[in-house]
Amino acid sequence: MAHHLASVGGLDAWDSVLVSRQWAGRGQMRRAWISDPGNLFAAWRLPFPPEPWRNMISVLMGWILCQGLRGLRLPLQLKWPNDLLLHGRKVGGILVEERGEVLLAGIGLNLSSSPPEAMMRTDHVASAGTLGPPATRRSIFELWIRLVNVGRLCYISTLSDSTLLEFSHSIETVLAYLGTMVQIVDNRSSVRGLFRGLSPDGGIVLHTQDGTRTLHSGSLFPEDASEGDT
Repeated sequence: MAHHLASVGGLDAWDSVLVSRQWAGRGQMRRAWISDPGNLFAAWRLPFPPEPWRNMISVLMGWILCQGLRGLRLPLQLKWPNDLLLHGRKVGGILVEERGEVLLAGIGLNLSSSPPEAMMRTDHVASAGTLGPPATRRSIFELWIRLVNVGRLCYISTLSDSTLLEFSHSIETVLAYLGTMVQIVDNRSSVRGLFRGLSPDGGIVLHTQDGTRTLHSGSLFPEDASEGDT
């Protein structure tokens, strides 16, 4: 819907579409996203950032949402590249898509309900959770307006006041599993190493037995969850 609205001139930069339920939600690697009523599902059109920031947009959106929700005393963390965790449980996700001249961020947040364990992928890292009362004390619309207002200021100020290197250091305050052993799994291959941080182009930096590696795709598994669930 959001892409269609944008294509016919009905969705400008900073405009968004907020829905009460999705029937065809999807996440990273086109995985199904379970979208129960009472949670937040939005598509937010963003202005294109300067070229050097293009590969950092998903991480930047994670940073923005963490900042907006931490203002409600919700200490969210970003699980690279696009999952949102609260106390170790997955409470949301981000999917950034670029089609022609349109840049959209799809955002899902579990406010009051989450998928049962039986409906999660067998290789999921974190069990699902909810944001709970700090987020549900206000309407979904009020919460979204707050996130849009905070997010717009954060987006503009980050791009204008920070270099990519500075931002890659700033975001370390919200990175889940930083400083621990992890595996990055992609297309049946995996790389194991100590999670050292992010590179200025949004890649994950690992210290491995063969030296430092920077990876730009894949799923992150903490070492104690690399063989199954946490």
